[in-house]
Amino acid sequence: MKKQIQEKIDFEIRGLNEIDTFPMLDNIHFPLIGQVVLVTSVNREKIPNVAPKSWISIFARKPAIVGFGCNVNHDTSKNILSTGEFVINIPGAELAKKIWRASESKGQDSKEIEKVGLTPIKSVKITTPRIAECKAHLECSLDWTKKYGDEIIIFGKVLLASIDKKAVEGTLEERYKYLKLMAYLDEGVYGVIKTAQKIDQDNPTSL
Repeated sequence: MKKQIQEKIDFEIRGLNEIDTFPMLDNIHFPLIGQVVLVTSVNREKIPNVAPKSWISIFARKPAIVGFGCNVNHDTSKNILSTGEFVINIPGAELAKKIWRASESKGQDSKEIEKVGLTPIKSVKITTPRIAECKAHLECSLDWTKKYGDEIIIFGKVLLASIDKKAVEGTLEERYKYLKLMAYLDEGVYGVIKTAQKIDQDNPTSL
């Protein structure tokens, strides 16, 4: 029996000026999703800022390098370039409304984190605070950056990782059920990881 192949729609992307809307393609969000995190940073006056980001990934193990995309005009990138540090906080889906509130927060306010309903707590290695309600945290020092137009990729060296005790106890399924990790899908739309499944080593095609 011949395998049916779905019809493909091609979008030609030639250069920077023609992909201003990427990852939106003809009003469709390209299905390359990113985990939702909250990045905390401080300016030179130690005023904290919190902002949700989803263009994020681990780039190296030794040393441990993480990176995320940001607009050069955002307080997040300005603060990090100024102070050389930041924290990546990993929220669960129960914080969705507060994360949305953080995305709408503008300007610099010493109580910005509290005003969106979150709690700042001291970090171990750096000045930038962590978010108490988040379930894991990466304290980072700025390693290097790369600009593309008005976007910047910020790479950080992980100095310390912390995680809720409950997130490392129990079975793999129980841990991910507790974490409730989020992924950005589209404007105002997110997904939640509710299950963890292992590949059958004896029969890896049985997904």
